[in-house]
Amino acid sequence: MKYELEKLIRNKTFLITSVISLVAIVGIFLVGYYYSQVSYAEQGNADKGYPNFYSDITSMHAGDFNDQKVKEVLSDYMDRYQKHIDVEERPFDVFSWYIAEVFFPKGKDAYSKMGEAMESGEKISFDELDIRSVQDVGFASFDNPLKLGAYNTWGDLFLVTNSMFLLAVLFVIFICSSVFASESARNINQLLLSTKYGRGKLTAAKIITATGVSILIFVVIQLISFLFFYYYYGISGWDASIQTNFSFKLYDFPMEMNNLEVYLLVIGVQMIGVLSIVGMTLLISSMTKSPSISLAISLGAFFLPYMLGKIFQTGTIVKILNLFPIQHYQMEEMLTMMETDIVFFLKAFIPNVILTICFSLVIMLVTEVIIYFKMKYSYVK
Repeated sequence: MKYELEKLIRNKTFLITSVISLVAIVGIFLVGYYYSQVSYAEQGNADKGYPNFYSDITSMHAGDFNDQKVKEVLSDYMDRYQKHIDVEERPFDVFSWYIAEVFFPKGKDAYSKMGEAMESGEKISFDELDIRSVQDVGFASFDNPLKLGAYNTWGDLFLVTNSMFLLAVLFVIFICSSVFASESARNINQLLLSTKYGRGKLTAAKIITATGVSILIFVVIQLISFLFFYYYYGISGWDASIQTNFSFKLYDFPMEMNNLEVYLLVIGVQMIGVLSIVGMTLLISSMTKSPSISLAISLGAFFLPYMLGKIFQTGTIVKILNLFPIQHYQMEEMLTMMETDIVFFLKAFIPNVILTICFSLVIMLVTEVIIYFKMKYSYVK
């Protein structure tokens, strides 16, 4: 295993992919955090004389989410909005804006009404608008009240996590596709398989090493992402309900979970999915004689369920396709799919999560067993 680890890490593909991944991470962070709506609004608000505006607003309104909380948020939002006729002087309240988009009356432009009142030197109050209730919107209800907090920043983390998952998977496929295929390309399989441990321990060492390195890659990439998120935003809002994360509109999500719990769940499901990807990639690598061919087939196998999912929208086929890891790279769609049996096999969220995990683990185990016995009993010329 030590030999296989050194060979894997010293491989040019690993080194080049590592450099490319670091550059990609920087790009993802720039788009996901530095140029995010929250960051852009905060920079503008600071220039207008409102430093730390977002954190002040979220701290002020954090707490139990109900109709009274909606009234507090929107009343303060309307007061601040109507204080400044000049848009250039008005702070952009990204926290309250998303909430207003949900609760302001549909079909009536509340902003036009406030603008008209401001031109007349008057103000419109919360009670003058037909504000929707929490029940009207359709929020899920539990024994404990929903919590409201800094949801925008966690929305940014979820979006970055989606991109980091794809980056980690591509990294894993690039390095695993050459584990067996590179030796076939160099015609040294005859030598390796003819040694005492070439058919057994060496194959197992390759599988274990590739799996371990792949898990480490995924963990390190996601850990870098979370640490940067913690440094840039902090973790305020971790205990806010996922239903009140207005970035994703999961108002009726049936599970009582907060942002941190959803994040950990998504990371867990994605990591198990990576294990199945490792198994499939190693199997393809063991059946091909060229790393480039192995890479092309492995990438195609990874993206194929997603492309077929665009063709098949209902029925058993789409339910099977939704079990594959590529379908779970988007947090919002993953949670939405797993809460119903329309596009998943079971009727409840947790059973569908368990089914997905078991499916990935079965793929990993089956592919690795096939690899082991294929190499053990393969014919050497």
